[in-house]
Amino acid sequence: MTADPLRTEQQSIPAALHQSARRGGSLTVLDRAMRPTRLTLDELDDMSTGVAARLRRAGVGPGDRVCVLAPTSAELLLNLFGLWRLGAVPVVLPHERTDDAGPAGGLLGHRIATSGAEVVLTDRAPRLSTRVPAGCRVLPLDATLSGPRAPEPAVPDGSALGLLQFTSGTTGSSKAVPVRQGQLVGNVLACMAALGMRPGNTYVSWLPFYHDMGIVSVVGLLVQGVHTVVMPTENFLSRPSSWLETVTAHRAEITAAPNSAYRLAVKAQQLRPAALDLSRLRVAINGAEPVTADTVEETTRVLGKSGMPAEALCPTYGMAETTLVVTAAPATAPVRVLDPDEVPRQHGHHELPARPLVSCGTPLPGTGVTVHGPDGEPLPDGQVGEVRVTGPGVTDGYWTGPGAALDGMDRLTDGRMHTGDLGFLHEGELYVCGRAKDMIIVGGRNLYPEDYEIVAEAVPGVRGGNVIAFSLPDQERMVVVAEGTGGAASQDRLARDLFERLRGAAQHAPAEVVLVRPATLPKTSSGKKRRGTCRDRYLAGELDVVATAH
Repeated sequence: MTADPLRTEQQSIPAALHQSARRGGSLTVLDRAMRPTRLTLDELDDMSTGVAARLRRAGVGPGDRVCVLAPTSAELLLNLFGLWRLGAVPVVLPHERTDDAGPAGGLLGHRIATSGAEVVLTDRAPRLSTRVPAGCRVLPLDATLSGPRAPEPAVPDGSALGLLQFTSGTTGSSKAVPVRQGQLVGNVLACMAALGMRPGNTYVSWLPFYHDMGIVSVVGLLVQGVHTVVMPTENFLSRPSSWLETVTAHRAEITAAPNSAYRLAVKAQQLRPAALDLSRLRVAINGAEPVTADTVEETTRVLGKSGMPAEALCPTYGMAETTLVVTAAPATAPVRVLDPDEVPRQHGHHELPARPLVSCGTPLPGTGVTVHGPDGEPLPDGQVGEVRVTGPGVTDGYWTGPGAALDGMDRLTDGRMHTGDLGFLHEGELYVCGRAKDMIIVGGRNLYPEDYEIVAEAVPGVRGGNVIAFSLPDQERMVVVAEGTGGAASQDRLARDLFERLRGAAQHAPAEVVLVRPATLPKTSSGKKRRGTCRDRYLAGELDVVATAH
């Protein structure tokens, strides 16, 4: 189905910022101690123009890819907007991990080399200078904030490349997606229209800027005149309650986070209730990972006690290859949760999951969503197939290198994105079932890993958000790997309890339950589960196992 088109011109980020600066708006950046640095949009517009001029004097030109590695700060935002003002292309790198070492290997070296960047802007220049690929310069993040600011570069148009965004890599290697400036601005503008967000509203975000949900939402809302408050990602990770406390302190109408973050924030509120006032919150976007019915129920129940309207929670669906958002549930009614028995049975290649499914809403204005069978045939409502997307947010392909043609990699055909996700349409709304690559068929029945993971996470002693289910190659067997809480003595009992719960609740008993040490499950830089990597480590005997049951 396709929603009504939204008539907008593809503005560049600097053009949209300059236009909104005349009407007001502001950026507030909180440091680790939650002390604010506030800039009006007019100040941001002026200062980013100066940064752009200094970047050009440092040898950066329009179209150049520039890697950025730094925690959330006012300096980071000024450099990002300076790059966009110049027409250069930011490539925001994830924070370093212990396995990111080495100048040519590791995550950082791979992404620098893939992007073809000749410059890295960072707050850790001395430490990074010996680890970047040959021919790549390292500039301190603060080097662009003072000095001559003339001549001013020309303002790029909306067709300028505005971002190289790496995919999460949940089912394979991470790929670089080129997003145009106009696509970034236009996708958020369409989302604002769909959800009723307005200039002058306040948005609070802790999301990292190397994640598409973090950078696109902040920049897209900010340049439309939304007062934007950005807090350090590390503050949320160390104390999840700080997120909703910030929403309360700034009387925000808008916020956004993945499903797992809502689960953490709700748990924190249950364990140690804070004096939250969420009565002004009108749009609480839940996206970037599967939205689960239990999290929706817990969030609306617990946060409702602090004044959050039930209709404020807005599940969404999207991906880097579509700039960001594809569908969104409107902020006008409580989230719709559908029991599979409510959908008329259809005979098709895939069955409906056994679990309740959350509606991800309807397509954004101008965006089309269809569902297709294994031979590419369109499927009727209620029948599960691959979700495909058309619209202005669909990017042009995958980046293959400087000056090289983009590659659709068999996922992009005539402007239609083959998402690899299984789902169905019901009464105009999209329900996502899971990834096609993660499915297993046992005795002619489809088994979804999510069905196992959701059941397992409800078992006392299992760490929420830390369960991975996967099928074994060429075998009709499902394995469930989970992280447990408590001491070593309790793990054998937990493994047996988990196996028995899954055997009774799932469509098909798992072949084995494996408990591993906390914080050892493989995840992407944005915290998504890597089922394929977990399966490979299981087969190679490389998991840090503490107990098993089968």
